Amino acid sequence: MRKVLIVGGGQSGMQLALCLQEHAYDVTLMTVCSAEELFGGRAVSMQILYHSACAAEREYGLDFWEGRLPPINGMRITGHLPGGATAFDWTGRLDAPAQSIDERVKMAVWQQEFEERGGKVVLHGATVSDLDRLTGMFDLTIVATGHSGLAEMFEADGSRPLARMPKVATAIAYLEASAAYPDADVVGVDIVPGLGHVIAWPGYSVNGPCHQIAVTGAADGPLSRFPRRLTPQAHLAVLLDLLREYLPERYAAYRGAVLADPGAVAMDHANPLVRRPVALLPSGRPVLGMGDTVVVTSPALQQDANNASMAAKVYLEAILAHGGAPFDESFMHAAFERYMEYAGPFTSEVAARLHFNPPYVVDFCTAADRHQVLADRFVNGFDDPAGLATWFADEDATRRMVAECEHATAGRA
Repeated sequence: MRKVLIVGGGQSGMQLALCLQEHAYDVTLMTVCSAEELFGGRAVSMQILYHSACAAEREYGLDFWEGRLPPINGMRITGHLPGGATAFDWTGRLDAPAQSIDERVKMAVWQQEFEERGGKVVLHGATVSDLDRLTGMFDLTIVATGHSGLAEMFEADGSRPLARMPKVATAIAYLEASAAYPDADVVGVDIVPGLGHVIAWPGYSVNGPCHQIAVTGAADGPLSRFPRRLTPQAHLAVLLDLLREYLPERYAAYRGAVLADPGAVAMDHANPLVRRPVALLPSGRPVLGMGDTVVVTSPALQQDANNASMAAKVYLEAILAHGGAPFDESFMHAAFERYMEYAGPFTSEVAARLHFNPPYVVDFCTAADRHQVLADRFVNGFDDPAGLATWFADEDATRRMVAECEHATAGRA
């Protein structure tokens, strides 16, 4: 039986651990929180999973909340102009529903399930020296601890065609569900000059269905109003104050918001980048990075949870296909390159178009106001980054698509 050590109990680490268990691998999970501590702690992140990632969980019976989750059936995108006018406002329909589960709920249940199935959980933070001591006992060691701490083991990869985006701060709040909130069954995205993105969507948290809202933008902009240490109620107050100042029409809907539970807030600081997937320990033994340990995207792109889930899926397939061969550096690099076929576009060409909004992207967004097929095609690209990149990253292809829609509409007139 092959032995695998996974360091980190988030989406990618837990998903891979549970899936490997199904194939009779001897898996040890090293993480800092017990299931009880996870469930009772503070919120961690914004989690939106599109269809392919949901299917990867469903394939292994990990969709324990099926039927209880409010469906996400589309994405509303509203572009605001300085002064308050609206440049475009449309909703694209997803081919299959997305979903959002508070990471505290999912990881607590998954970790408990992993232990009940015989998995070994070591509750301990890991250092480089810890890994150097432990890796000799395993056939493969995977680090999935997020974009801080052990991530520094993995060198930033300057050779990647990375979108040059600034450091990003994201303030997140899980709210009690209310019929007064907009975006009851879609991800609502407001693009706000001077602030960044305001994103809202339905989800499921520790007390059941909820509504989530996140404000994300440059870390040195208005989001710098959030100090490092803030009570949950004060966090919500600052978030609402930003809405009142920059997006008053949304503030009117959320002004009476109540947190879903006492720990229902999170603050994330991210530096979008791609790291090299393999780090060598002092002993010379290699370890493989996974998820946002090695690929960090802006939360505005809504790919964090997707990337984590698909990383687990791709690594699982690579491990199973590798049979009894050694998990050497060649294997690790090959597995990561397969993963980047999925994750790459939202680190490079697609990310750049969405962040810098060249004129043809603005033209596309205004055309999507008039043509539902354009809106639908765009939002379904969040589940198919490579497919989205084939046309959205190409100005000529995008303009041709718009022209074809305009021509078809004119022909029906």
